[in-house]
Amino acid sequence: MHEPEDNEKDPYDVRIEKTGCAKENDDLLLCYYDKRDWRLCQEEMKKFRACYTANARNAGSKELKQSEQEHRKDTV
Repeated sequence: MHEPEDNEKDPYDVRIEKTGCAKENDDLLLCYYDKRDWRLCQEEMKKFRACYTANARNAGSKELKQSEQEHRKDTV
């Protein structure tokens, strides 16, 4: 099994960067980290969703959708 090195980026972060919505994702995660309640991060969620939807055809978005679908299959 491959152990990630300290300087390797997380695969999820790489896919998010490819979507073109890394800033919106960071803002959303920081909001959740600060408030610990997704319901209090509705503005950040809207901005991320708008960016993700606008960029839905790029490679990162396609990879995330595929990964999400595979995860759903594994949990069913």
